[in-house]
Amino acid sequence: MKHPKIFSGLAAVGIVVAITGCTPATQDPEDSIVPVISPTATTPTASSPSSSPSESNSAGEHSHDHGDEDPAKVELAKQAATIMTTWDPTKDFNRTAAEMRARKLMTKERAKEVTAPERPATGVEWLNAAEKKATSKPTVKLMTEHHEENTIAIAATWQWVTKDGESWAGEGKQTFYFTFTDEEPYKIRDYVSELT
Repeated sequence: MKHPKIFSGLAAVGIVVAITGCTPATQDPEDSIVPVISPTATTPTASSPSSSPSESNSAGEHSHDHGDEDPAKVELAKQAATIMTTWDPTKDFNRTAAEMRARKLMTKERAKEVTAPERPATGVEWLNAAEKKATSKPTVKLMTEHHEENTIAIAATWQWVTKDGESWAGEGKQTFYFTFTDEEPYKIRDYVSELT
């Protein structure tokens, strides 16, 4: 053997790695100071229907607020998502009509970017709601597992409700990602959404 020291060194490293891999890891000191947050029910607002505990605890979303999120920004995001998913297909040409109603919550620059498409909304859900003269009644929730800095994510689902009390679940979920101005009174600086 030409290099016994190299082989001895590699053997020693292998033993250390093997021993280290077999010993349990100790808890990181930071882990012990991270609070455990349990889901809690939100207080329903006049514009949103109350939610049952089973609705509040779906995967990836809870009805409680992040401890480090500015409560005023969270409420503004919830208000915007509620407006943007409240539709009356007998009056609204398409879903963008609701986004246009939320422009008052946006900066002037962002509000100018909201433009309605020239074609009307179609699809079985929209046409069925229009035929039955139903309005959407959204439920919005803070997405607590969304951790992009300076962004608040809100998930919205909805029920279609007629004046005579008939109701049925809307199809899908719309998730909004909002950013805000830096100083109060806050305005929505930008947002994107996805319908799933």
